[in-house]
Amino acid sequence: MRPSIVPSRGLAPFSGVRWRLPGVTSGRVLRALDRAFAADVQSPAGPPRTKLFVRGEPVGRAEAWGVERPASEDRHDMFAWARAAQTHDWTLFRALVTGLEPWFATRGLPQGRIEAEIFYGRYRETPGGIHREACSNLHLVVAGEKTMDFWTGNAWPPPGTAVREDRDPESGAQEQYLPDLAPRDHRDRARSLTAARGQGFAWDAGTWHVGRSADTSSLALNVAAYGRGPARRGPLLCSWSDRFAGEVPGDWLEAYRRHLGTDGTAGDLLANLSGLGMSPPRPARAGGPPGGPARLRAPVLWHGDGRVLRIAALGASVQVPDRADVRDWLAEGLRSGEADLDVPAGCRPVARWLRERGASTGRTGT
Repeated sequence: MRPSIVPSRGLAPFSGVRWRLPGVTSGRVLRALDRAFAADVQSPAGPPRTKLFVRGEPVGRAEAWGVERPASEDRHDMFAWARAAQTHDWTLFRALVTGLEPWFATRGLPQGRIEAEIFYGRYRETPGGIHREACSNLHLVVAGEKTMDFWTGNAWPPPGTAVREDRDPESGAQEQYLPDLAPRDHRDRARSLTAARGQGFAWDAGTWHVGRSADTSSLALNVAAYGRGPARRGPLLCSWSDRFAGEVPGDWLEAYRRHLGTDGTAGDLLANLSGLGMSPPRPARAGGPPGGPARLRAPVLWHGDGRVLRIAALGASVQVPDRADVRDWLAEGLRSGEADLDVPAGCRPVARWLRERGASTGRTGT
């Protein structure tokens, strides 16, 4: 079953979507949420990556999640959130990279990071109320049903409305909130969309919005693509072809460096691009070179200078001597799609690395 994300109409400034991402299941997303809270418990001195609200009030201790997580889907007034969810589950990360790559290849990569967030609970509105951020959002409902209210146009917000300024703690990107406006009092001016499992929403950076669950708990995975500045759509960089896969031209790689505002190496840039700007989890190393056919199962990138060939997949890169047989084998792997591909002896070190990254499959042997 091929991954797909299809908007129901144009994306400016918001739309419903239909999605199918093998590997993105309610059980896996909930496990990632549990692991995120557990990570905050284990690292209490670090910046928190989870939030928990019960009956509208914040619960400051991550340990409370073990007590407050509802045993029943009918639990009222509970909201849980986690950022960087893809770092807690390797299968989830790979499913997102594989499924989102066509989406960002067409629409462009932001200047900042991309990360997955989890929203879970039964709540009347997202804590913080009506808000907007310097990130575009792709919000995928994994379980239950959820409604999103959107406010657009020059007449919003009403004149004289107080705006609370905030900043994303990692990128410094702007966030804005309307603390004096109760969402339920202004829904007649909103456009509301409702989504169930396999559906969702997409909206541009700078769009005022607030979410709410329906009569039972909802579980959603949100993909936030951050800019670096004000809470509006910023510069985007599209693929050099129709995909973010294959050989990366040198001039495009330099444009990507300028786009990100970084002085990282070519390997750093390729690694970041191969994870679509998402921080990866620690991989489970399979070990042992494939002794038989292999199949690429994630976008693979490479760039060579005639001396060194840098290859990247799923958030990491490796360098090997720049040889035609390795380039040809990688290109054939992308063209083969779902077909198995023989691994020549000279390509086995690369095939082994791709297997350890989880970017290819193959039989283990000598």
